[in-house]
Amino acid sequence: MTGSKEQDLREQAAAYALGALSPEEARAFEVYLERSAEARREVAEYREVQALVALGTAGSSAPAADLKARVLARAAREKVAPIRSRTPLPVWVALAASVVALLATGNGWMNARRALVERDSALVGLARELDSRSARLAEREATLNAILEPTVTLTNLVSTQPEKPVIQLFWNRRTNVALVHAFQLRPTADQRVYQLWFLPKKGAPIPSVTFTTEAGGHALVQQVVVPAGVDLAAAAITDEPIGGSAAPTTTPILVGTFGT
Repeated sequence: MTGSKEQDLREQAAAYALGALSPEEARAFEVYLERSAEARREVAEYREVQALVALGTAGSSAPAADLKARVLARAAREKVAPIRSRTPLPVWVALAASVVALLATGNGWMNARRALVERDSALVGLARELDSRSARLAEREATLNAILEPTVTLTNLVSTQPEKPVIQLFWNRRTNVALVHAFQLRPTADQRVYQLWFLPKKGAPIPSVTFTTEAGGHALVQQVVVPAGVDLAAAAITDEPIGGSAAPTTTPILVGTFGT
């Protein structure tokens, strides 16, 4: 094969990679491709760039930096020695421009993706906050409903201590369930709890729930079961070991009597 013929075949590498050769030209080039490692490498590079450009338009990330460097360096070499170029200079310039554009597209896509991730994270945070607020509102509504039922009676447990804490006991006599609301009740010591007692007119105190308070002295205990079938006279609060006691071990801190 003459040097001119081989040069012509080499210059068809870009057109072959892009599928622009006629069937006859493609068959002739493939014969040459089988015995030319240099031609196979050039075709592979053309196809690599072509595939990356296609992926870039579909939202792919930016291509490897070494590919950009190879393409730009090759374009520079072709510009310096156009007579010895195996590939037309306009083709390399176009490919180099495509890689640069693809890099810009990839960076823009990554920035947009990062912004979307941040937006989605913010939306998730807002959704959680909304769920939390909705849960608190539902809890407050349930508490108000439990207090405002017509069958509910209020008993104030009055303190025997100088701090004057207050406990309200809302007793729903229809469901025999109570709600305990404490405020200005100082927190218990370590390994200690407050315990509610129901005091019958006859017999020993009946132990009920244990609870602790927040740092500000507030506590809310719901769904407290009131002993059934017992004629109750009062309720009291004592300071007990953690876990509660079967019988009071301290003098009541607050006591309130039930009305009829």
